[in-house]
Amino acid sequence: MTERNFLNRRRAPRAAVSLEASVVTMSEYQFFELVDLSATGAKMRGPTPPPVGKTALFRLDGFQTLCRLAWADGEYCGVRFDEIIPPGVLARFRDAGTTATVAILPTNDEVGI
Repeated sequence: MTERNFLNRRRAPRAAVSLEASVVTMSEYQFFELVDLSATGAKMRGPTPPPVGKTALFRLDGFQTLCRLAWADGEYCGVRFDEIIPPGVLARFRDAGTTATVAILPTNDEVGI
């Protein structure tokens, strides 16, 4: 199923993010790049996803929820969460995935070396 066909079935607005996520099934532990996220599901890019319809555990930085693989198209796939992600948790991941923090390290002169 292409994403174009999936657009009309979205139940919640999605935010573009770039975070590492994993999907765990009884037989595999796979890592993906989370591309977008909503309260009801997520789009990811990575290796061959589990089969469509397969139940899995979606994990993202200490948060986890059951999900079902809704679609797959090439290196992209989408999951639908069994429960809605709470607004505060969703906001935290959206903020973390859409902003970059750059650390400027002190030079040797600034630290007295």
